Amino acid sequence: MTDQIKMAPCPFCEGPPCIIAYDFVTRDLVAIDRPQAEDFSEDYSAHVWCHDCGAQGPDIDTVGLSTFEQIFDLTVAEVMRIAVDRWNDRNAKARNCYDAGEAEGQNMFPRIAV
Repeated sequence: MTDQIKMAPCPFCEGPPCIIAYDFVTRDLVAIDRPQAEDFSEDYSAHVWCHDCGAQGPDIDTVGLSTFEQIFDLTVAEVMRIAVDRWNDRNAKARNCYDAGEAEGQNMFPRIAV
């Protein structure tokens, strides 16, 4: 059993977060306690989403984690945990890009041609 962590509210509407996991290939829903195949041949995806407005966090899957981050042999619960961690950490990652755009007037709609 993993330690509990609090999921942050939606950054757009402050709504309640929900988490879902599914089979990477069939897209069938899977339970958090689904046993992993002995050969770890099953792949899973998970994401957190806002129950109120539908905003969605990044889709985390075992294929991408193994290919790009060299994280292998994960259970459904572990993939869901990573999805929650990424949901909770998403707010400030690109703030420097926003601030740079602000300095150049690019955060306005419609943009004024320069």
